[in-house]
Amino acid sequence: ELSTEEEASSAASSAKLRLVRLLVEGGAQVNGRNPRGETALLAACKALRGEPGPETVKLLTYLLHNKADPNAQDRAGRTALMYACMERAGAQVASILLAAGADPSMEDYSGASALVYAINAQHQTTLKVLMDACQARGRDIIIIATEMGVNGGPVTRRYLNVPPSPDTSPVSCMSPSDIVLKTGSPNSPEGENIFNFRGTSE
Repeated sequence: ELSTEEEASSAASSAKLRLVRLLVEGGAQVNGRNPRGETALLAACKALRGEPGPETVKLLTYLLHNKADPNAQDRAGRTALMYACMERAGAQVASILLAAGADPSMEDYSGASALVYAINAQHQTTLKVLMDACQARGRDIIIIATEMGVNGGPVTRRYLNVPPSPDTSPVSCMSPSDIVLKTGSPNSPEGENIFNFRGTSE
């Protein structure tokens, strides 16, 4: 027999707002997990395919208003925001999650953050929202991205507080240290500490 939490995450992944509301009002724990380690919010974001319709946006807002944890991690260490970035769900979804307290610099168990997923998904508007959120929290962002050069070879570029432009193709940014978030003054040396750095030198 399914627990109400499993039913809630399954209803959330199909964007069934009324059913989720009934289950939550009936006592389902909003941060309860299904056997895959997903909360209803995680399941809903994992099921996104591109920008969602108004019903799904209402569902995400409802879950967050009912204290869904925006930083809950599944078994891979991924958060709702990471899935939203991977699935190219768009700036609106990212903004809703960030406003509820989602942390853009949290890393999954492979060491990638939502920022890394947004760059790899080549979704410029989402990336801008994440960068703004980081800067609002007083963090400088150094992005090391590997792009295809004119002659087809990889070119590695470094961006400080500026996302790679959507015209550069394709950009990949995979290792955890490819994005360094730092607080404090722009001249502090810790921010320059970029190790594990893959690709050709600048």
